[in-house]
Amino acid sequence: MYPNYRISVEIILLYEGKVLLTKRAPHCKVAPNVWNVPAGKIKYDEIPIEGMYREAKEEINLDVEMLEELSVRNIKSKSGDEDIYRVVFTYLVKPKNDDISSLKLNDEHSEYAWVTKEDLNDPKYETLHDDIRNILLTKVFK
Repeated sequence: MYPNYRISVEIILLYEGKVLLTKRAPHCKVAPNVWNVPAGKIKYDEIPIEGMYREAKEEINLDVEMLEELSVRNIKSKSGDEDIYRVVFTYLVKPKNDDISSLKLNDEHSEYAWVTKEDLNDPKYETLHDDIRNILLTKVFK
Protein backbone atom coordinates (compact mmCIF):
# COMPACT_ATOMS: atom_id res chain seq x y z
CA MET A 1 0.00 0.00 0.00
CA TYR A 2 1.25 3.47 -0.90
CA PRO A 3 -0.30 6.04 1.45
CA ASN A 4 1.24 9.14 -0.17
CA TYR A 5 0.69 8.44 -3.86
CA ARG A 6 -0.01 11.17 -6.38
CA ILE A 7 0.27 12.07 -10.03
CA SER A 8 2.56 15.02 -10.71
CA VAL A 9 3.71 17.10 -13.65
CA GLU A 10 7.00 18.77 -14.50
CA ILE A 11 7.12 21.68 -16.91
CA ILE A 12 10.19 22.22 -19.05
CA LEU A 13 9.72 25.69 -20.50
CA LEU A 14 11.83 26.31 -23.61
CA TYR A 15 12.36 29.88 -24.75
CA GLU A 16 14.98 31.18 -27.18
CA GLY A 17 17.05 28.01 -26.79
CA LYS A 18 17.10 28.14 -22.98
CA VAL A 19 15.14 26.32 -20.29
CA LEU A 20 13.63 27.85 -17.17
CA LEU A 21 14.88 26.47 -13.86
CA THR A 22 13.26 27.52 -10.60
CA LYS A 23 14.73 27.29 -7.11
CA ARG A 24 12.44 26.10 -4.34
CA ALA A 25 12.07 28.58 -1.50
CA PRO A 26 13.78 27.83 1.83
CA HIS A 27 10.44 27.57 3.69
CA CYS A 28 9.06 24.81 1.42
CA LYS A 29 8.42 21.42 3.03
CA VAL A 30 9.32 19.55 -0.16
CA ALA A 31 12.80 20.13 -1.63
CA PRO A 32 13.72 23.45 0.00
CA ASN A 33 16.54 25.34 -1.78
CA VAL A 34 16.59 22.81 -4.63
CA TRP A 35 16.78 23.80 -8.29
CA ASN A 36 14.09 22.19 -10.43
CA VAL A 37 11.66 22.93 -13.21
CA PRO A 38 8.17 24.17 -12.34
CA ALA A 39 6.20 21.19 -11.09
CA GLY A 40 3.21 20.20 -9.02
CA LYS A 41 0.60 17.65 -8.13
CA ILE A 42 -2.46 16.92 -10.24
CA LYS A 43 -5.82 17.58 -8.63
CA TYR A 44 -8.23 14.65 -8.38
CA ASP A 45 -10.56 16.06 -11.04
CA GLU A 46 -7.79 16.75 -13.60
CA ILE A 47 -5.96 14.77 -16.20
CA PRO A 48 -2.18 15.42 -16.34
CA ILE A 49 -2.25 17.83 -19.30
CA GLU A 50 -4.88 20.00 -17.57
CA GLY A 51 -2.78 20.03 -14.43
CA MET A 52 0.29 21.07 -16.42
CA TYR A 53 -1.49 24.16 -17.77
CA ARG A 54 -2.80 25.04 -14.29
CA GLU A 55 0.58 24.54 -12.63
CA ALA A 56 2.31 26.73 -15.24
CA LYS A 57 -0.11 29.53 -14.44
CA GLU A 58 0.15 29.03 -10.65
CA GLU A 59 3.91 28.61 -10.39
CA ILE A 60 5.26 30.99 -13.05
CA ASN A 61 2.18 32.99 -14.11
CA LEU A 62 2.48 32.00 -17.76
CA ASP A 63 0.16 30.53 -20.33
CA VAL A 64 2.03 27.85 -22.24
CA GLU A 65 1.68 25.70 -25.34
CA MET A 66 2.60 22.04 -25.16
CA LEU A 67 5.28 20.87 -27.57
CA GLU A 68 5.83 17.29 -26.44
CA GLU A 69 5.36 14.82 -23.62
CA LEU A 70 8.97 13.92 -22.81
CA SER A 71 8.68 11.35 -20.05
CA VAL A 72 6.36 9.39 -17.80
CA ARG A 73 8.04 7.73 -14.84
CA ASN A 74 7.48 6.40 -11.34
CA ILE A 75 9.51 7.84 -8.50
CA LYS A 76 9.85 7.12 -4.82
CA SER A 77 11.35 9.78 -2.59
CA LYS A 78 11.07 11.29 0.86
CA SER A 79 9.23 14.27 2.26
CA GLY A 80 10.58 14.66 5.75
CA ASP A 81 10.29 11.17 7.27
CA GLU A 82 7.51 10.07 4.93
CA ASP A 83 7.95 8.01 1.78
CA ILE A 84 6.20 9.56 -1.21
CA TYR A 85 5.31 7.84 -4.45
CA ARG A 86 4.60 9.68 -7.71
CA VAL A 87 3.80 9.06 -11.33
CA VAL A 88 5.45 12.04 -13.01
CA PHE A 89 4.54 13.38 -16.45
CA THR A 90 7.21 15.68 -17.90
CA TYR A 91 6.14 18.10 -20.63
CA LEU A 92 8.15 20.31 -22.96
CA VAL A 93 6.32 23.59 -23.46
CA LYS A 94 6.87 27.07 -24.86
CA PRO A 95 5.36 30.37 -23.76
CA LYS A 96 2.06 31.07 -25.49
CA ASN A 97 2.71 33.56 -28.29
CA ASP A 98 6.38 33.54 -27.17
CA ASP A 99 5.38 36.01 -24.44
CA ILE A 100 7.21 35.84 -21.11
CA SER A 101 6.37 39.38 -20.00
CA SER A 102 4.08 38.15 -17.21
CA LEU A 103 6.63 35.67 -15.79
CA LYS A 104 6.42 35.82 -12.01
CA LEU A 105 7.29 33.18 -9.44
CA ASN A 106 4.83 32.16 -6.75
CA ASP A 107 5.95 31.97 -3.11
CA GLU A 108 7.15 28.37 -3.51
CA HIS A 109 10.20 29.68 -5.39
CA SER A 110 12.98 32.08 -4.46
CA GLU A 111 14.64 32.61 -7.85
CA TYR A 112 14.78 31.48 -11.45
CA ALA A 113 17.32 31.16 -14.22
CA TRP A 114 17.25 30.63 -17.98
CA VAL A 115 19.86 27.97 -18.68
CA THR A 116 21.64 26.40 -21.61
CA LYS A 117 23.09 22.91 -21.83
CA GLU A 118 26.48 24.29 -20.78
CA ASP A 119 24.98 26.07 -17.75
CA LEU A 120 23.92 22.71 -16.32
CA ASN A 121 27.61 22.09 -15.51
CA ASP A 122 27.65 25.06 -13.13
CA PRO A 123 27.95 23.88 -9.50
CA LYS A 124 25.13 26.32 -8.71
CA TYR A 125 22.71 23.75 -10.21
CA GLU A 126 24.12 20.67 -8.48
CA THR A 127 20.81 20.16 -6.63
CA LEU A 128 18.94 19.63 -9.91
CA HIS A 129 17.52 16.10 -9.80
CA ASP A 130 19.38 13.59 -11.97
CA ASP A 131 16.16 12.59 -13.78
CA ILE A 132 15.51 16.19 -14.87
CA ARG A 133 19.16 16.73 -15.80
CA ASN A 134 19.06 13.56 -17.94
CA ILE A 135 15.82 14.58 -19.66
CA LEU A 136 17.26 18.01 -20.42
CA LEU A 137 20.52 16.59 -21.79
CA THR A 138 19.01 13.77 -23.86
CA LYS A 139 15.65 15.11 -24.99
CA VAL A 140 15.77 18.93 -24.90
CA PHE A 141 19.37 19.99 -25.48
CA LYS A 142 20.16 17.28 -28.03
